[in-house]
Amino acid sequence: MASVDKQVVEKMKDLGTLYVVDKSRIEALAPDVILTQDLCRVCSVDLMTVERIAQDMHPRPAVLNLSPACMEDMLDNVTEVGNAIGLSAQAAECKRLLEARIARVRSAVEQCAAKQPRLRVLCLDWINPYIVGGHWMPQIVDWAGGVSLLSPLVTDAQGRLRGEGAKRVLSEDIVAAKPDIVIIAACGLDLDTLRREIDNISDNSEWLAVRTAAPRVVICDGHHYFNRPGPRLVDTLEFVAGITHKIPALIPPDLPFQEL
Repeated sequence: MASVDKQVVEKMKDLGTLYVVDKSRIEALAPDVILTQDLCRVCSVDLMTVERIAQDMHPRPAVLNLSPACMEDMLDNVTEVGNAIGLSAQAAECKRLLEARIARVRSAVEQCAAKQPRLRVLCLDWINPYIVGGHWMPQIVDWAGGVSLLSPLVTDAQGRLRGEGAKRVLSEDIVAAKPDIVIIAACGLDLDTLRREIDNISDNSEWLAVRTAAPRVVICDGHHYFNRPGPRLVDTLEFVAGITHKIPALIPPDLPFQEL
């Protein structure tokens, strides 16, 4: 994972992007709507590139920029996409169902909060170097009845709670934070790949210090659940609440994870 991080940093420094867009292919597809984002330049093509391509197309497609920083933003995106593609009613129903699942989780963890202090939860997006998840992850931890470590909640201009961007931390920071549980959902990695990466650092002194400091360590499929700000973030919320408070009924049956 260290080599991947190094390659990403170097390419972003040299070229400013990790991607090359096949403009001819997009023009041949002739889309009515293009969905994009500008939340993370490492995750996909930057917004300006997409807008330049769309500007030269005839007819010009609508460009919908989806860059949610919190759960409410993600829910708003459901409405925005539905409106853009002519499926407003279906989007409204989808949003209603997602909100009902969120309410179910928050009700369940309120009962836990009445019986015990909030558990201290650390969510990692990467492990070599250590990167703490930001944006929606601190809010998910909060809604799941935990305390987000090393990535605190802030209030945005709309009064919504969210985290700041992902940030690097040291193993010493993790040890000092005294987590009750560490959840590792590495960006872009499924569970099998992450498990292999964990095996590669099994004798690393920093990793051993983290393992010793955390009573529980859980690894997950970050690629399909934690790292992408779409409706599956509700699955992520259910998982974080279920695994943190040991409520199996909340954990989505198809979400891959392993407790180390």
